Amino acid sequence: MLGTELLSEIPSLLLLVVLALVSLWWMSTRRPAGVPPGPGFALPLLGHLHLLKSGVVDSSGPVWKAQRKTSLEILRELGMGKNILAEKIQEEVKEYIEAIAKKNGEPQDLTRITQVSVSNNICSIVFGKRFEYEDPVFKGYMQRIEENIQAAGTVAVVQTFPVFRFIPGDPFGVRKIFDNVIAILNTLIKPFIDLHVKNFDENCVDDFISAYLREIRKVQHKPSAEFINEVNLRKVVMDLFTAGTETTSTTIRWAITYFLHHPDVKDRCYEEIHRVVGTERVPTIRDRPELVYMEATILEVLRCSSIVPFSVPHSTATEVQFRGYTIPKGTLITPNLYSVLHAPEVWGDPDNFRPERFIGKDGKLLRFEEHIPFSIGRRACLGEALARMELFLYLAAMIQRFRFLPPETGELPSLQRTYGIIDTPKRYMVRAVLRD
Repeated sequence: MLGTELLSEIPSLLLLVVLALVSLWWMSTRRPAGVPPGPGFALPLLGHLHLLKSGVVDSSGPVWKAQRKTSLEILRELGMGKNILAEKIQEEVKEYIEAIAKKNGEPQDLTRITQVSVSNNICSIVFGKRFEYEDPVFKGYMQRIEENIQAAGTVAVVQTFPVFRFIPGDPFGVRKIFDNVIAILNTLIKPFIDLHVKNFDENCVDDFISAYLREIRKVQHKPSAEFINEVNLRKVVMDLFTAGTETTSTTIRWAITYFLHHPDVKDRCYEEIHRVVGTERVPTIRDRPELVYMEATILEVLRCSSIVPFSVPHSTATEVQFRGYTIPKGTLITPNLYSVLHAPEVWGDPDNFRPERFIGKDGKLLRFEEHIPFSIGRRACLGEALARMELFLYLAAMIQRFRFLPPETGELPSLQRTYGIIDTPKRYMVRAVLRD
């Protein structure tokens, strides 16, 4: 009889459990009146975490503002966006071309050599020196940066739930990322800063570190000394070194990927370069206005690859009214750059690689306000001018000197991306054949 009574109570118990779960879901996912709708179904406690593909990095406040202002002023002083810096980059491009040419026609993975070459541009600007491509120590730094970029997506879980960092075995790779950052800071960046401090000469300021040290001395008795100091210098150099290396080198690898899938685009770029520049000299930044199709191709690579799908998150300083919705003060806002760069209503056929979309009927380059691979506004990428200059000089020189072909097997690289803070192409082999 007792068993029968218990069985009769099961439906009621199940109903209570369901009601409790529904109440929990409603209480933990309900949204305040007036806020915009969410991106999809919300889970209890987790919210929309299951819909996120990559991690985010906090960046806000007066410290950030001071670093951006000072860094931008220094980079402009050092020639960012000007011919003097372009000439330095061009020298590095020559080294890069010669390094690739050593394996003329042999299948090769351009990932590491591209990372080292692009990083050398940053090192020249920041440290005042470059590294050899086969330097094992420097290649090790590149490996650490790549590991951190790829692991950033899983670390987002620990950022959301800090208690997860106590799980044994480092399943989310947090300790690995921390160890990599400390290694780069302590064995690469700090020694360079210490050397600059020791040999500082205010009459000889020719790289980023020495220029920043000059600013530290300028503000040492001012309130801004709280923000402009050696501690923040190490962090800024780390950001420049990491972001400046991986973003541009990844875009170059995406460009080669698209060239292999669309050889007609590559051929048309070469025809334009041959007509405007010829083969007796390398393309320079002064050729850029005349190489319209080349420039359109770079814009399309930036759009299609969308290597940074989500911009750095921001926080609303005040309550904001937007399209009938109320966004509370302190709300975390993550700009979705990918959605803009692939919006059908803007591009028509966003999934097609088509550089012609950036060329008008008059043969001139078209500019779209929706083309925002470097983000938009005051917090747009600090190194945008440098990155655009690098992409043009590298890709124009590469197309001028090489025919890019798949391995003898004919296998094309995958167009599927590896997700992280930066979305990278999957590793692939390519044959770079010197043109006659």
